[in-house]
Amino acid sequence: MKRNLNFKFDCSKEVASQKVKEYFLSQGFKLHSNYKDQLVFKRGSILLNMVTFNPFQWNSTITIEIADSVINSEFDINTDFQAVTLKEEQLWENFIDNFKKSIIDNLNYSSINKKLLRETKYNSLKYVKPALIGGLAAAIPGGIIAYFTGAGSVVAIAAAGGAMSYVMHQIEQEKKKNNAI
Repeated sequence: MKRNLNFKFDCSKEVASQKVKEYFLSQGFKLHSNYKDQLVFKRGSILLNMVTFNPFQWNSTITIEIADSVINSEFDINTDFQAVTLKEEQLWENFIDNFKKSIIDNLNYSSINKKLLRETKYNSLKYVKPALIGGLAAAIPGGIIAYFTGAGSVVAIAAAGGAMSYVMHQIEQEKKKNNAI
């Protein structure tokens, strides 16, 4: 998922740079490089993508270029191994929009971003039921195959595949319903 955001600011480059650092560092990002008028922040890893329910911990690289009165930013959020929900996409959109507001309005959006993250995590719980249904629906025939072939691992593979398939189906349906696809 890639997003770009360009906007004007009305303070000095030094003040803008400090505001940018404060915003991302307060959200748990690490300053990876600070070269002239470019700041690069990173967070997460591909491995963490597989096990985290926190979208802000996904493998991401944020590149900020500060020109005379313009900030050009590129958000590169790696969604490998994630079934990205509509709520998670909206979380990132709000996070990016709040970045702009924090620079322009000189306000701290940490608590707002944390609240949005909590709401997103809570929303993700609704996918547990479809995962159980999909997993069970696939595990039953997988169990029959495992019984007759003696390959016990078929059950786990079938259950995981069924769970993921049904969750992905539910996410796609939600996005279609909200015209997000």
